[in-house]
Amino acid sequence: MRFLFLIGFCTALFSQELHSLLDAYKKESDLSKVTKRDTSGFLEIYTREDLERMQVHNLLDVLKTVPGLYLKRGANNLTLFTTSSAQSAPVTFSRIYINDHDMTSSSFGSGFLIWGEMPIEYIDHIEIYKATSSMEFGNENASIIVKLYTKDAARDNGSKVRMIGDSRGGYDANIYTTDITKNGISYFAYANSDNIRRKTYHNTYNNKTYDFKSDKKGYNLYGSLSYKDYKLEFGKYSKENDSFIGIGTHKTPEGGGLDAQQLYIHLTKKFPERLKLQISYDNLEYNRQYNDENGIRIANAPLINSYNIKFIDDIFSVILEKKFQNDANSLFIGSFYKYKAFTAQGDYYDTALTYRHRNQLSNSLNLVSLYAEDIYAINDTTHILASVKGDFFRYQKDVKSQNEYLAKIGFVKAAGRTRFKFSYSKTYIPLAFYQLYNPQNIPYRANPQLNAPKMDLFTTGVYYQTKKHKFSLEFVHATLKDTLVYDPSTANGWVNSKEDIYKELLEIGYRYKFDLDNKIVCNIDFGRNSKDINFSPAFETTIRAYNRYRKFDFYNELIYRTSYTLYNIYTKVSLDFTSAVKYNYSNDFSIGIRGENILNRGFTLPYRGVSYAIPVTDQKFFLNVEYTF
Repeated sequence: MRFLFLIGFCTALFSQELHSLLDAYKKESDLSKVTKRDTSGFLEIYTREDLERMQVHNLLDVLKTVPGLYLKRGANNLTLFTTSSAQSAPVTFSRIYINDHDMTSSSFGSGFLIWGEMPIEYIDHIEIYKATSSMEFGNENASIIVKLYTKDAARDNGSKVRMIGDSRGGYDANIYTTDITKNGISYFAYANSDNIRRKTYHNTYNNKTYDFKSDKKGYNLYGSLSYKDYKLEFGKYSKENDSFIGIGTHKTPEGGGLDAQQLYIHLTKKFPERLKLQISYDNLEYNRQYNDENGIRIANAPLINSYNIKFIDDIFSVILEKKFQNDANSLFIGSFYKYKAFTAQGDYYDTALTYRHRNQLSNSLNLVSLYAEDIYAINDTTHILASVKGDFFRYQKDVKSQNEYLAKIGFVKAAGRTRFKFSYSKTYIPLAFYQLYNPQNIPYRANPQLNAPKMDLFTTGVYYQTKKHKFSLEFVHATLKDTLVYDPSTANGWVNSKEDIYKELLEIGYRYKFDLDNKIVCNIDFGRNSKDINFSPAFETTIRAYNRYRKFDFYNELIYRTSYTLYNIYTKVSLDFTSAVKYNYSNDFSIGIRGENILNRGFTLPYRGVSYAIPVTDQKFFLNVEYTF
């Protein structure tokens, strides 16, 4: 009996040690250590383990925690970025990649409007590059890059189901399966369906109450096939969103909303000698409807009550890249060609049909880009980076051709446990078709003679790291020229401003790693701009704690932002607290709960024409069940 007890005790001890060793191996072999680009601006990484402990279910849950970046929900229920104290950045300021595929758009320049709230159960890890010139990614230009890397058969053999329900009656259902066949073909297939319900707000006009609804439902599909040096990917995201506040003159919406989808096919072929070819196709449809019985004001027309517009994008892309490596140099060169077709259809009328206008317009763009980056190692601790890029825009009709050039120099120096990083970039913010082309200037004005805004971007960072501690000090200064302003007194609305503006952001970071399973991350951010007004909070503090105790995983997040006044509405100090607990019953089954904006004091936004500020994140609680088989 004693012998049997001893065997059982040793087996349990060995099993526990083996589990600990496997956990340690998983952390050391984390895929984010392979994919990250440490020279590309300031980087925030969310590892697979981070995402699992956070119990996030869509990309917005992650983006709202990124230090120095704020999510703003527009009056049309779409989400945009802003930085501390600054105005909302244009859509083309940020880009989303799924693996190497850029979620692009002809109409809007970037697919962030659609993919910003995508589900992420099939994502392995996320990298967010702030204040980058994006040349290193070999695609269209942007200053904020969100890179999402999918799970695959090499690391996720098997299947998984994840079900989420929330306190407002919404749900999120996910399933994926992956395997490697006997002939070496690996596949990954994922499907999602969600129905997100949010709190309804109200507005009163002429003794009648109108609802600000912002519910969303949709589905997401993703699949990949890999064989030797080939990889084929397919993705589709479709969603329906309520119109929220809308664009009516008195903010009195009645129905309407957004019905949008984007699908893509992406083929990658890797050749010997570090040569890579990518071919892809995207199709995007964006149907927007606004209804307002008290009138919607559009360009060059009387007040209307119904606004219907549909954008259709077709995009073909070919990318060819090669890397050269020797003892001192790492050279990366590439080129891409994109054909971006743009179509818009509209129908605008009043209730009595005394005015009705229908239009249809189309155009296309041929975009060619050449780029190169070289990293030269002076010695083991000192590196110099230089990169150049030329983008050549040729439109089918009416819009003027443009040649845009980018350049970047950088310097990285390590001295013991301290590392210094510096870069200076001359870059630009791309323009989208909706800003450039609309010959009738109904319902919006467009200016085919616009110049792309230019930006001088200066970044510097100091880092000190030990086994347990990591300190960081990062500073960004951006000067913008030829920024876009909307002048309704002009024939084409959009004009390039003659006034230069600047934005600055200072970030202090600290991470303490207790052990492999426990860490705390703290950030303090302060921003300012050249205007006399704060368009968003100037100061932010973020604290995130990741912990594990036996079979329990814990995540706690606290985001503090200062008050500010906009549109004559004072917004109070915000204190957004999120907490999640997961019980891992076994390696195959877990159950968890997550609470968002638990204190009901989260970040709020004022809107022009609305008498109060509205929270960006609802107070909500989730039940999460996961099963792997």
